Amino acid sequence: MQMPPDANIPYEYQVGTENGRLLVVVPSWSQTDKTSYLVAIDKTTREMWCECKGFEMHGTCHHVKGLKWFCSHPVFRRKGVTKTSLESFHALTKEMLSDRQQTVLKAIEILETASDREIAHALGWPINCEIPRRSEIEDMGIIRCVGDQFDSTTQRTVMVWSVA
Repeated sequence: MQMPPDANIPYEYQVGTENGRLLVVVPSWSQTDKTSYLVAIDKTTREMWCECKGFEMHGTCHHVKGLKWFCSHPVFRRKGVTKTSLESFHALTKEMLSDRQQTVLKAIEILETASDREIAHALGWPINCEIPRRSEIEDMGIIRCVGDQFDSTTQRTVMVWSVA
């Protein structure tokens, strides 16, 4: 039985590699005393073998079938941003910022160092409109946190931002 090429093997199941094979620990999924089994996956051919050798007359055991189903079922796909999306995002430059992102950046440049509340106040925006734009340009590495200060309005310590 072959693992699908786009299979998403959870990191917590992977235990290592040996002779070009990926070693994966899978739960027993049965009523035996053994709680888990070791399944080896050939990295080039995607062939799978289980240490239990069970159900060999059917071509594979239920550990291999279970791992194949678990890793190829769309419900269990890892969530998050794809690598290509991250590469595109980090390739953005200051010139490619949206109007609102550029406005927040200009405010930070003028204020030199400012908290989110100070930036929002300077722009006349609700803080809930400023924070996402500030966060986006922070993720791009254009601005950075340079420390913190006490905010007398909220009675809390807040982060202070500056152009990187």
